Amino acid sequence: MNFFKQLLTPPHPTFRSRESKALPLEFIQRTLLDKPNAIIMNLGSAWIRLHDKVFNLDLFLEQEVDVQGDILALPFKDGSIDAIVCTGVLEHVSDAYLAAKEIHRVMQVDGKAYIELPWMQGIHASPNDFQRWTPEGYKKLFVDFEIEYVRVVTGPASALAWMLQENLALLFSFRNETLYKIGLRIFGWLALPVSWLDIILEKDPRAESIASGFALVLRKPRDKKYRGEI
Repeated sequence: MNFFKQLLTPPHPTFRSRESKALPLEFIQRTLLDKPNAIIMNLGSAWIRLHDKVFNLDLFLEQEVDVQGDILALPFKDGSIDAIVCTGVLEHVSDAYLAAKEIHRVMQVDGKAYIELPWMQGIHASPNDFQRWTPEGYKKLFVDFEIEYVRVVTGPASALAWMLQENLALLFSFRNETLYKIGLRIFGWLALPVSWLDIILEKDPRAESIASGFALVLRKPRDKKYRGEI
């Protein structure tokens, strides 16, 4: 039954290399290597446990959630967290600038955050979906952090595959909701191989202009205070 359920579920038409998938865990392992007793929080974790030494925070109390809380009002003291992981979350937050302010507030000086942000992606409400970021956009969002590292984690071919799935499903639905849902399944599978072109395109320095998503490593510097817009 589960096999057929998975078969009928529209595939996520994006490709991530093994290297890009490993980035969050590598960030955690580097943090623990530098500071074995580091306090690391995964913000917006849902049910995913990245590492047994990482605490999970989420708005909803899932099975693997250690702290129930809102990223817009983190229940931690100033400068109390060594490192933060936040992936696939900030687009679902109503005020991303306030979330960035809260991340900045709770992080220790020289603390680091691993953040993943979307750019060219369709709407994926969970339960809401508010924004996307260009390279200039995420620089503004994290203006009071030092951006130590940026890379494309889902590339332009993934963006194209996602748009193909949605456009073809819309085109052949003839405005019928049932046909649209069937089309998402059919064209999702057909578009999936397109995303595999990111094997080649993911590391192209020009890929950021139409990438599906980015990963950033941020550091809270000693000589800055938060000046972001809220």
